[in-house]
Amino acid sequence: MSQLTVACAICNQSLRADHCTPARALRPSLRAFCNSTRSTPLLDTDEICRPCSMRARSKQLTEQLLKERGQLSAIELEVTAKAALHEAVATNLEAKFMGSATRGQKLADAVARVGGSWGFVTAFMGALCAWLIINSLFLGSKAFDPYPYILLNLALSCVAALQAPIIMMSQNRVSARDRMQADHDFRINLKAELEIAGLHEKLDHLLHEQWESLITLQQAQLDLLAELSEKLPNGG
Repeated sequence: MSQLTVACAICNQSLRADHCTPARALRPSLRAFCNSTRSTPLLDTDEICRPCSMRARSKQLTEQLLKERGQLSAIELEVTAKAALHEAVATNLEAKFMGSATRGQKLADAVARVGGSWGFVTAFMGALCAWLIINSLFLGSKAFDPYPYILLNLALSCVAALQAPIIMMSQNRVSARDRMQADHDFRINLKAELEIAGLHEKLDHLLHEQWESLITLQQAQLDLLAELSEKLPNGG
């Protein structure tokens, strides 16, 4: 069974009818934008192919944002293009962030995670107390680190000197993830704003068309009642 083909009013390419959208179904602002780029306005019976309608919507959203915000960033241009193509913006940020981590960064995260836990604090205090008790009570004059515990102070200084930059590396990673999260949230919020504005316009357009259809139907009913009343004897 052959498919009905129609010609796109913008690119003049012949396509299947189910791959096109009637001009009357376009949102008023999108149709007005298309008319502004043409020498002749679109008719209600004209058909627009999906690639042309997507490109027109992308250009319209870009111009709309330019008027509202001025110069657009690369992120705003990317989100605008995806909104026009109805593509998803949300991603699994945690998997993307952890997938790009190096072995050193993962090790720094693990050290910071262990060093910032109560288990590490308890174990460290236990080892410290055991060190003091062994060198002060059990070994006596044979202690390998007698009072004032110079070897212990050296060990603690080395641990602090190594732990501090490792924790800072992990904190830098957390800051980088927060920046990625803020960027991701901005993309989602911007796309949501564009989609909600488009939905409001579509609803207003549908309500306007339904209102006009109701008025036309009501007028037809009134005309039919008038004809019936004229045909009845004595005018009713």
